[in-house]
Amino acid sequence: MIKYPLIIFCFFAHVLTAQTSSAAKGPNSYIYDIDLAQQQGFSGIEIPVKKAYDMWSDYEFLKANNISTPIPAGTQTASLYWEDVPGLVQNVAIVSQGGPSSSKIKVSIDNARGKGNAVIAFKVNGTIYWSWHIWVTDNPENGVKYTQGFETDIKGNPVEIQYMDRNLGAASSSFLGDQWQKSGGLMYQWGRKDPFPPLVYKDSFFYEISGEVGVLKHKQVDSKNSIPVKVRPFDEIEKNIEYAVKNPLTYIVNTDNTGNWFSSSRYKVAGASPDYVTWDLWSDNAKGQNSNASSSSTTLKKESASYELKSELDPCPSGWRVPSYYGRETQNNNLSFFGRKNSGVNDDSNVQYRQIFPDAENTSLKGIKVYPGLGMDFTNAQEGARNIGIMPVPGAYVYYPNANAPSAPVGVTFQDNQSNGGLWSATFAYDGARLFSILSDPYRTSTSVGLHAIYNNETNPTKTGNAVRCMRDPNMAVIGDFATQYFSDKKENYRVGLDNPNSYILTGNQKLEIPVNKAFSVYNQLLTQREMLPSDKLVAKVLWTTNENLISKVNIRPDAADARNSVIEVTTNANTEGNAVVSLHNGDVDGPVYWSWHIWVTKDNPTENTVKYTTESQIPAKFNIQNTGTTKLPSMTTEFMDRNLGALSSDLSSGKANGLHYQWGRKDPLPSFANGSQVLVASQKNAAEEANFIKVSSADYANRFSSAYQDYGSKNSVQNKKVSENLKFSVQNPLIFLFQKNTGKIYNGGNHYDNDLNEVRDWVADGRAQAAERWGHADVKSPFDPCPEGWRVPDVTFTNLYTGSKGNSPWYNGYQNDTYGKPGVIQDQWQDIAKNYSGKVEGTKGWKFENSVFNIGAFPADGIRGEIGENQLKFERSGVWTASMADFNSGFALAMQFQNDKMQTATGVYPQAAMSVRCAKDVTRLLGTPRVKKVIQVTVPKVESPVQTVTTTDVQIYPNPFTTEFSIKNKDSQMVEIYDMTGKMLLKNSVQDNKVNASNLLPGLYIVKIVMKDNSVITKKIIKR
Repeated sequence: MIKYPLIIFCFFAHVLTAQTSSAAKGPNSYIYDIDLAQQQGFSGIEIPVKKAYDMWSDYEFLKANNISTPIPAGTQTASLYWEDVPGLVQNVAIVSQGGPSSSKIKVSIDNARGKGNAVIAFKVNGTIYWSWHIWVTDNPENGVKYTQGFETDIKGNPVEIQYMDRNLGAASSSFLGDQWQKSGGLMYQWGRKDPFPPLVYKDSFFYEISGEVGVLKHKQVDSKNSIPVKVRPFDEIEKNIEYAVKNPLTYIVNTDNTGNWFSSSRYKVAGASPDYVTWDLWSDNAKGQNSNASSSSTTLKKESASYELKSELDPCPSGWRVPSYYGRETQNNNLSFFGRKNSGVNDDSNVQYRQIFPDAENTSLKGIKVYPGLGMDFTNAQEGARNIGIMPVPGAYVYYPNANAPSAPVGVTFQDNQSNGGLWSATFAYDGARLFSILSDPYRTSTSVGLHAIYNNETNPTKTGNAVRCMRDPNMAVIGDFATQYFSDKKENYRVGLDNPNSYILTGNQKLEIPVNKAFSVYNQLLTQREMLPSDKLVAKVLWTTNENLISKVNIRPDAADARNSVIEVTTNANTEGNAVVSLHNGDVDGPVYWSWHIWVTKDNPTENTVKYTTESQIPAKFNIQNTGTTKLPSMTTEFMDRNLGALSSDLSSGKANGLHYQWGRKDPLPSFANGSQVLVASQKNAAEEANFIKVSSADYANRFSSAYQDYGSKNSVQNKKVSENLKFSVQNPLIFLFQKNTGKIYNGGNHYDNDLNEVRDWVADGRAQAAERWGHADVKSPFDPCPEGWRVPDVTFTNLYTGSKGNSPWYNGYQNDTYGKPGVIQDQWQDIAKNYSGKVEGTKGWKFENSVFNIGAFPADGIRGEIGENQLKFERSGVWTASMADFNSGFALAMQFQNDKMQTATGVYPQAAMSVRCAKDVTRLLGTPRVKKVIQVTVPKVESPVQTVTTTDVQIYPNPFTTEFSIKNKDSQMVEIYDMTGKMLLKNSVQDNKVNASNLLPGLYIVKIVMKDNSVITKKIIKR
């Protein structure tokens, strides 16, 4: 938190500032386009606080007895109220620009943290007077256009309605692609501007938020430190709206049946239907009056279809708003914003119209693809006529009254994001707010695949927390464009090589070239706040190896233009095999390690004889239903290498099938000391500048090459910085086993209460369930993934451990019965290898699964180091990791383990343990489609403007950002010149009908010079997508 008097000197490039008569119409949320920010070198946004001052000066429901209560004079401050990705917001500061209402909040964003959400609070004298949601995501503005055909703007002009491609606050537009588990979005009580985070993703992973509110978790995980709930404190709407504004994360509920969270009165003006007037907090078309766009009354029909100006409390970003229903009580399909077109009936009232069946076609819902428990794809609904996009099942915050003790605390919990949910509208109906909802519950017994239905005309109590799908604002030209005001700092944003692999496969006598740029991009993006390592004298060496004769030469081939583009040339000897780790340094090969790479030399290629395995059979369905296994979870296909990472053979009898060990989330291999072997570790260089090697046994390794957390662990009090500093230590010490002292117990799947979660040990932090993204679960391959190019640590679908025991592991056996005779083998309990998996125990060498039912390959007995704490290597059990942490904030990582004649395909293991990895083909997890390597554009931002701003006139440019053309709202504009950020003029056009076509420009930031009738000049900044 930084005080108002602080003056910050910085250069910044920002987008068009809205010119509007009322800042109160400004947005309550801002899109921070992460792709645009990385491309243009943006590092944050500035939020004008004038909206807060205008709202408290004149907003209807912030007055006391109809008298305005302006924000008092005093000290302005701003703070990070909460964020759902640790470290997403780096800094929050007040920037003064004249009077108090002219101040801005400068919010610094760490682009490297990826997508997420944050809420920024604005205070005067310590009291919150407003808050804004910052939505860090890729561009969500290219959603579908779906129009009932009669919608108009406020002036009566016909408009085509376009929706965002995802729910407000979602990181992904799809429940099938990368970050599918984050597609549900944030939740909103009807009429409130501030979001509520669900605190559990669609894959059952429970996450936390942190900030000024402290660390809050889902109430199932921590009932004391969760979203605060307050029974409506006042009867009057004015007092409750004020309370909501000043407490943006307090969930307000009403316990009566006739009121709302914001008022003890159900309606603004009571009366018989249709004469009552409803509350209009989100700007319904009818402004709280009766509506029916199918009415025989021309006036009523027209008013019902005409969108009003966006509400001051609308949660959507600039240029977007909450959609309205076109009928308050009338329940025709076409009066729902996502209902069937030209349909004057209500599908909700007829099960044959609203429900989807696996064995009979519902013609009204033809073409919808249903992914049970995940969502519905409407792309081809009714042959494209009802394409309303991709709809995840979002879940909701639900109120539970305390019937036994009415005066005791009530219950509110987020639930059902694997079964149902809805999208709010701006319309308040006779018994609640209207919403479009979907039901996709695979565990209902209505059909063989569950119960799946669509409801066009539902209502919910306003205290419910539902999702929002924003629509493009038809009246933005009237309101003005309050576009995101980006700024840039002078720090370098270096991302070259960030996605390069950490290991390389060589077969035979080959020469390998390793780009070193990854060392610098990871340091710049993930280990520091965009700092840069020196690169004036890069050197490399073999850090350790299993074969002293494996590598004949390691040297740097420098790049004269930029040393960071240098490569390490690695030459192997002929007819050799083994593993080695090559490290990069600067100045001295015994200096700090910048980065290291695993060189895996085998005589036969481990990617040629792969094993492809599908977890279970799909339930047959003729219509609509997609990929539902017998567990009711998605069936999953994975293609595995034929051996563990680092193994020289897939044959257990060869004595070379043991691979290397990996601590969960670390990129670097650790020796497994198979069959009592030793490794060779580089010692200090000798006078001839050549490295000597010392032989290290397993016992030597534990004593000399391990470090306890109390010795290496960061003392930083900021959790995300502590994690980054410990990650940096692991990078700089790639051979060191990192451990927590003392021991706990192995996971007990038969009795969850026997698991003491406080004993779970991780190398990256002294708390549990931190940095769950280390190996890229449900996302693109992580920069810390240890597998070669095109391969990755195998992932699960759901993170189920405590919340489920079948179907989510890539090795789940859905074809045989468990110990209790039920279909599918329980994943987190010890099951018989021969009886339940048709496998074979190969003595002390390992286990084989080469039968036609459960064909997953062979796995060596190579032990686990530090499985339940400390640093010793033991051979009681062996295992292979997945890329995922487990659910319930438990801190366990998911893995498959073997013990004698028993195994578990998805058990919980302490992340500090060092185990094997069996790499899998890198595909999009729930789609199985190959990945296209993303090209990252890198820029060092230019912050100086090429042209001088001349005078100010009421001129608006919209939309901003634009795609092909933009409009200039000022009839006196005559000509435009468009410049890039170097000052080069790229386009000169006359203004035709207030529009400028700039479709030939490449995506980026530009300066627009507008020449007016009187030859005066106005400049604006604009972004081309």
